[in-house]
Amino acid sequence: MIKENEDIPLETGKRYWKSLDDYSDSPQFREWLEREFPQGASILEDVQRRGFMKLMTASFGLAGLGLSSCRRPEHAILPYGKSPEELIPGVPNYYATSMPSSCGFLPLIAESHQGRPTKIEGNPSYLPYGGSTDIYAQASVLDLYDPDRAKGSFLKETIKVGAESSSRWKKIPSKEAMSEIKNWVKDGKVAVLADSSFSLARKKLSDELQTKGIIWSEYDSLSSHTIERQLGMALGLNRSVRTLPKLQKVSRLLSLDCDFMGREPFSLGNSRTFMSGRKVHKPADADKMNRLYSVEADLTITGGVADHRLRLESSKFVAFSALLASEVLKLRKSKDQALIDHLAVLGKPSSSHLEWIRECAKDLCSKPNRSVVLAGHHLPVEVHLATLAINQSLGCIGKSIDYLSVEDSSATPLESLISSLDKGEVDSLIFLGGNPIHATSGFVNWSDLLGKVTHSARIGFSMDESSQVCDLHIGQSHFLECWDLGKTWDQTAIIPTQPLLAPLFDTLSDLECLLGLNDSDQSTHDFVKDLSQENKQSPNDFMDFLRLGIQKTAPVKITKEANPKKALMAFNYEGEESAKSSLEVLLVPDFHALDGRFANNGWMQECPHPITKLTWDNALLISPSLAKSLEEEHPNLGLLPKPTMLNKNGQIAPDNAVFDNGYQKAPVVRIILSEDKFIEGPLYVQPGLADQTIVASFGMGRKNTGRVGHGTGFDAFPLISEAGNRIISGVSLQPTGEFQILANTQEHWSMEGRAIIREANLSEYVDDQDFSKHMGAESHSPPIWGKDQDKDYVHKSQTTPRGNSAYEHPDHNYEHSDTPGLHQWGMAIDLNQCTGCSACVVACQSENNIPIVGKDQVLRGREMHWMRLDRYYSSSEREGTEIPSDVQVSFQGVACMHCETAPCESVCPVNATVHDEEGLNAMAYNRCVGTRYCANNCPYKVRRFNFFDWNKRDVNQLYQGPLGDKNDPLPSMGKNPDVTVRMRGVMEKCTYCVQRIQEAKIRIKVNAQREAKLSTGLDGSDIKLETKDIKVPDGTIRPACQQVCPSDGVAFGDLSDPNSRVSKLTNDPRNYSVLGYLNTRPRTTYLAKVRNPNPTMPDFAATPHATREYHDKAHPSHHGEEHHGGHGDHNGSHDSKH
Repeated sequence: MIKENEDIPLETGKRYWKSLDDYSDSPQFREWLEREFPQGASILEDVQRRGFMKLMTASFGLAGLGLSSCRRPEHAILPYGKSPEELIPGVPNYYATSMPSSCGFLPLIAESHQGRPTKIEGNPSYLPYGGSTDIYAQASVLDLYDPDRAKGSFLKETIKVGAESSSRWKKIPSKEAMSEIKNWVKDGKVAVLADSSFSLARKKLSDELQTKGIIWSEYDSLSSHTIERQLGMALGLNRSVRTLPKLQKVSRLLSLDCDFMGREPFSLGNSRTFMSGRKVHKPADADKMNRLYSVEADLTITGGVADHRLRLESSKFVAFSALLASEVLKLRKSKDQALIDHLAVLGKPSSSHLEWIRECAKDLCSKPNRSVVLAGHHLPVEVHLATLAINQSLGCIGKSIDYLSVEDSSATPLESLISSLDKGEVDSLIFLGGNPIHATSGFVNWSDLLGKVTHSARIGFSMDESSQVCDLHIGQSHFLECWDLGKTWDQTAIIPTQPLLAPLFDTLSDLECLLGLNDSDQSTHDFVKDLSQENKQSPNDFMDFLRLGIQKTAPVKITKEANPKKALMAFNYEGEESAKSSLEVLLVPDFHALDGRFANNGWMQECPHPITKLTWDNALLISPSLAKSLEEEHPNLGLLPKPTMLNKNGQIAPDNAVFDNGYQKAPVVRIILSEDKFIEGPLYVQPGLADQTIVASFGMGRKNTGRVGHGTGFDAFPLISEAGNRIISGVSLQPTGEFQILANTQEHWSMEGRAIIREANLSEYVDDQDFSKHMGAESHSPPIWGKDQDKDYVHKSQTTPRGNSAYEHPDHNYEHSDTPGLHQWGMAIDLNQCTGCSACVVACQSENNIPIVGKDQVLRGREMHWMRLDRYYSSSEREGTEIPSDVQVSFQGVACMHCETAPCESVCPVNATVHDEEGLNAMAYNRCVGTRYCANNCPYKVRRFNFFDWNKRDVNQLYQGPLGDKNDPLPSMGKNPDVTVRMRGVMEKCTYCVQRIQEAKIRIKVNAQREAKLSTGLDGSDIKLETKDIKVPDGTIRPACQQVCPSDGVAFGDLSDPNSRVSKLTNDPRNYSVLGYLNTRPRTTYLAKVRNPNPTMPDFAATPHATREYHDKAHPSHHGEEHHGGHGDHNGSHDSKH
C-alpha cells in the first residue's frame, strides 16, 4: 500500500468561507490552482483573485491560456493524414504512434477524443501488418487509465515505534527522485538492469552511459536475442542471426514447435501473409491453397489451423529436426553424404515418426522454392541449424524466408552483472522497465545481492515486485505519454512513438530518465527529432515522418556465408526416446498476462484463452493420456469426471473436467524439479498435447500487483534457470489434495454432430462447392426462402421474402414508405481465415465500452463480451468415454446475428429491441426494462444482461449496490464518447458498431452536400441529392472486429450492393447460416472451412473429423461406412496435386 506523508496544518478543524472571493484567498485554493493549472498558476500571479473569479464565472476562458486539467503535450504532435487547427468536440483525431515491445515497435494509429486516447488501431502505412494489431495493443489503452499504476515517485522511509520498525512509501516529486539518482551516478559504481528494447533512442543513450563506466545489462523473458546470438555464433559470424518468414507465396510450411501466428515474433505479419494463401472462393483457387504441417508439444492457434499435426515433446525436437533434415537432403540429392549420415544418426530417437517425416519431406520437396520450415525460438540452437540446412536445400531462402544480420547488443550479460553485485563492485543498482525480480526469481537471490549495494531504485509502470526491494521508485509513463524512436521486428521500418497527451501523473519516460543519467537537459522531443535527423531527415521530413508514422529502411540479409554444416557435424546427440514415466514442463508466455506486464489489465484477464477458454487464471495443462495415467496412480485425484450413460453409449462426448454445480473443480498439484524448485497450480486436461508434456505459463501469480491482478493464477517463473531454458525435463508431479475453482467460459468441447461449423477437405470442395448446403437440418427441410431460395442476397435483403412462413414478414422499408433502406448491412466471416487469436474480442470491448465483471460473475455465466469466440474439437472415431488426444480444432466468432426475422424482437414487451430500415437489430437502452425475454428467445445466446452497474460499482462489492464503493473514475477517461454506457437492468449486444455506421453516413452526406453546393450554387433544402451521392462506398465502414483482424477474416458492408465484398461472399457457395433451419435469416453468415490435407500422410482423413461426426449423427444407419462428406450426394476424392 502506498502511503503519503501529509503536512500537518497549523489550524485544526474546518475553515468556513462566506464567498468565492473569501475562498480564493485560502491556501487550499492556491494549492488546488497549482495542482490543476500548473502552467496557469504562474501566469496568474499578477492577476487579482477577484478578476480571476470573474474570468471563471464568465466563460472559463483560462483554457486559452493552456489551463486544462488534461493537458496536451508541450510539443505539437501531428495527426495521421490531416492536421486540424484545433480540437473539435465530438470529432476524434487520429495520431500515428507505436507500441514498444520485446518483438519490435508495433505501428499504431491512436484515436483521441479531446486529448483522451480511447482506441488503438494498426497503422495501414506499415504494409506487413496491413492495419491490424494484436490483442495486447488493443488492451494497452486500458493500462493508461489503470488506477493502480504508479502515480508518481516514492521514497521508502523507515518508521520506528519503540523497538519495532516498519517501512512505508513517501511520495516525492519525480524531479527530486531523478536528482537523487544523478548524485549516485556522480559517485560512480552504478549499474542499470533494463528490459530488452528495439528503441534506437534508448540504444544511443545506453551506449553513452557505458562510455561513462556505468554497467548496462538487459534481461527479458520474452526476448529472442539469446537464440539469435547462439545461431550467429554457431555459424561463425560476429553478429546475431534473425529468421524472417516471407509467407506471401508459400505453398508448404512445416512448423516445428513454432506458434508463428501466435506467440512468436512478427505473428501479425505471418498471420496476414500465410492466411491469405488459404482463401478459396472458387475451385480454380484450389491449386493456390497452401498446406500447413505442425509438430508441437502444446496445442497452439497455429496447430489449430494445421492440416496435419503431430504431437511431440519439446525435448525431442533435436532428433526430429535432424532426421527431417536427413530425409530432405536425400530427396534433394545432396552430395554431402557425410552430413546426411550424421543427421540420420542424430535422428535415430525419432525413428518411430519416420513415415510421417518422409511423407512430409516429400511434400516439401515437391514445391521446394515455395516451401519453408520454421522453428520455435525456445528450441535449442541445433534445431535452428537443422532448419537452416533444410531451407538451404529447398532453395527457399530469399523467397519464403530471409535470414537477417542483426547487430549484437552491447549490454553486459546478466550473469556478469550478478557477479559484479556479488563482489561488491556496484554501489547503486537501477531497475529500468520490465520486472526482473519477478522474472528471475528462479535463479537469482536478490535479497542477498541487494544487501551488498548502497542504493537501489526502480523505474517502472507500477509498484511491483521489483519496487518492493528498492529504496526509491520512479513512476514510468505509458507509451501514449512518451516520445521514442524504434525499429520494427523485420528491420524494414523506423517508427516514432509520439505522445497523445502530457503525462496524467508525475511520471517520467525511460528516455527522460536516461537523459537525466547522462546529465542532459535536452527534452525527449528534441532528442528524438535530432536522432531522426541523423537518419538524413530534414526538419520538414520529420513532420511528414510523424504524420505517416513510418520511415522505410533496408534490412541486412545473410546469404551464402551462413553454412550450418560445420556446427551440425560437431554436434553429437546421445539422447534416447524418453521413458514413459519421464515428464517435462514447457514454459510459455501467459495469454492473459504475457510475461506479467498485463496482469493488472482487466480486458486481458477476462478475455477467454483461445484454446482452454479459461479466464482470470492459468493452469497446468496435461494431455488426456497423462490424465488417465495420473487417475490410475492417484485414485482420489478428482481430475476426470465419471462417465455417464450417455457418454458410454456415445451419445454425448465426455467433459474434460469435473464440474461441481457448474463450476470447474480442478485438483492442485505440485510440479517438482528439485527440493527448492517447484510450482503449484491446478491441473487442466487439454486435448492435443504431447503425452509427457506439462504446459505451464509464466506471467501470472504476481505477488505485488494492482487490484485486478491480485490473486490471479500461479507463478511459473521459479522453474526458469539462468540459461533461460523453457524446456524443463525430469520433473515429478505430486497432488496436494486441494482443489481450485476455474472460470471456464466454454464447458463442452464437442459440437455433438451438429453442423455449427461446416468443413470439407479441398478435394471435396473441388467436387462440390455447395457442400455446406448439404449439411444441417435445413438441408432436409423445405426451402427456407421458398420460391426465392435461389435469388441473391441483393434481392433477399431488400424484400424479406415470406418463404414458407405462415405469415408475411415486414419489409425493411422507411416508415410510411415503400422504399427499402438505402443500405442493408450484413457481415460474412470466413472460417477458413480465423486463427482464434481473440483480438476481435478485446477490440470490440474497447470500442463499445463493454465492462469487466470479475471472476465471480464469469463463474455465474455473466460475462459481457459482445463477441464470443467458440472453440470446438473433433477427432477420429473413439470410444464413448474417451477424451481424444489427437484433435482437429475449429474456431467460430459469434456475435449478434442481426436476424431479419429476429426471435428477440417478437417477445420484447416494450419494443426495446427493434429492426431498423437498414437491417440492424437495434437496441433502445432507455426503453429496456430488463425482462430478459429476448435473451431467452435468442438461439445464438449472444445477448448480455447488466445484472449490476458494472461501470459504476467495485466488482468486489456489486451486491452492496449503492452502499458499496464506486469504481475509480480514472478508467472512465478511456470510454468511447460515441457509445452509450449501459446501466443496470439493461440488455445489450453487438450493434455492428453502429456509431461508425452513422459517422460514415453523416460524413458522406456532408461531403455530397458540399460538392452539390459548389457545383449548383444552391444551399440548404434547395439541394437535391441523388441516392448514389449519399450511398456509403464499400470498405468505408469497418467494425472493430474487422479492423483488427490480422487474417482479413471478416467482411462487412451493404448486402444490397452487388459489388460489395460482403455481398459477393454471402453469395459464395460456401456461405451458410448457423442454425439456418430456425428461419431466423441472420445477416451474419459464415463461409465453411476448407482443409487441405495430404492423402499420402499416415494421419490423412478422407473428410474432416467434424464432418464425419455430423454424418454419423445425421445418418446413424450409415455409421462405419466409407464417406467423404456430410451428405451422400457430394462424395468424392481428389488427387494430391493440391
